[in-house]
Amino acid sequence: MNTNERRTLLNRRQFLRAAGLTGGALLAACAAPPAAAPAPTSAPAATAAPAATTAPQAGGGGEVFLLWSDINNTHQPLIEDFTKATGIKVNQTIVQYNERLNKINTAVQGGGGFDVVQMDTIWTAQFAAAGWVEDIGDRITEAIKKDVPDSSISAVRINGKIYGMPYFNSAKHLFYNDKLLKDAGISAPPTTLDEFLNQAKATTDKSKNLWGSVWSWKQSEALICDWVAIMFTKAGAQILDNNGKAVFNTMGGVEALQWMSDLLNTHKVADPASLEFTEDDVRKALETGNYALTYNWEGVLPEANDPKQSKAAPNVHVALLPGSKDVKSSSVNGSEGWAILKIAKNKDNAWKLLEYMASVAWQKKAMLIAGDYPILSSLYSDPDLQKSVTDFPLYGEQFKYLAVRPQVPNYTQASDIIQKHLYEALLGKATPKDAMDAAADEVNKLSTAP
Repeated sequence: MNTNERRTLLNRRQFLRAAGLTGGALLAACAAPPAAAPAPTSAPAATAAPAATTAPQAGGGGEVFLLWSDINNTHQPLIEDFTKATGIKVNQTIVQYNERLNKINTAVQGGGGFDVVQMDTIWTAQFAAAGWVEDIGDRITEAIKKDVPDSSISAVRINGKIYGMPYFNSAKHLFYNDKLLKDAGISAPPTTLDEFLNQAKATTDKSKNLWGSVWSWKQSEALICDWVAIMFTKAGAQILDNNGKAVFNTMGGVEALQWMSDLLNTHKVADPASLEFTEDDVRKALETGNYALTYNWEGVLPEANDPKQSKAAPNVHVALLPGSKDVKSSSVNGSEGWAILKIAKNKDNAWKLLEYMASVAWQKKAMLIAGDYPILSSLYSDPDLQKSVTDFPLYGEQFKYLAVRPQVPNYTQASDIIQKHLYEALLGKATPKDAMDAAADEVNKLSTAP
């Protein structure tokens, strides 16, 4: 089970428990590495227009074949709504996340079987390079463009071409213990990395087992996620250049790793247990009430403020991840997408399904019944959805400031390389500069290997 799968299962279950529902979709949002072709950006998206994304109208009928991982049928009412709206029957194949890639590969090699597939962003570059998925850029309507942040589209875009529709929004956010900050004389959470460091120093008291920060810096995809979010607080940061060459060792990666290492090893205001923690461990640590600041995915709340489950209740709040003097905020894109296979036999119906999935009708209901954070910016001001999640508009704001991980066909191998060198530097076995130079060299050799 990858980082995405663990994290998303957790989020859906927390949301559904809070809403009094059961079940939950098995998705893969964190291990998703998005793109590098257009350099990831932390610049804000254009102001969203009022929700103008409407569902396709009934007529035509027919069918469409969908492969996804809705293993508990949480989204079945949405599929039924689509069929009622369009007359199109959806033939679903539902599999565990770990089975999905093999299913897609088998279908493509065998010449058919599915029209639409749920595409982990880890796979976007691979699918595009292999010619498996349709470029749907010319089908994207103006209504969708106005309401879906460009940062969300970036998860399914390679070299300017759009190979899917975002499924849901997902990013890391800043969670903080307001009581610990106030006890240290701090009135507001940090807005820059410099402020984060200062607040972590002020709230660390080892005699009381209080730590200024805690992280998911085990050698895993979670470590990559935090590094990317921190890296893109630097204006002009870049992971790959336009030719696909790794340049993170000269374009922000060293500075990000140096900040991480200093926090842990020099200032000693990050719990050393962070080196063995997953994102779920970080959530549990925050709930002890002994940690002031942390990065994590949506879903930490409301459990962290439930006194039956958390000693930190009711003091945990969410805020934008810190930026810098040049960048307001920077987080990492953790969403998935829907893709139309090139071998699809029902491409028009497949597009109607994707269009419906991006509609207000689908997006709002998916949030209410399944906890899928909407891709439509306008829905973060929806009063019904604001009732479902505290500070809901703030999550929508964070989704405007997303960076994407290297979008290369061999991402899994590239990620393993970068993780290894990040971890060695955090252990003090290499300097951040040497670690990043070595990582970039290995990633570039990987990309040129036959």
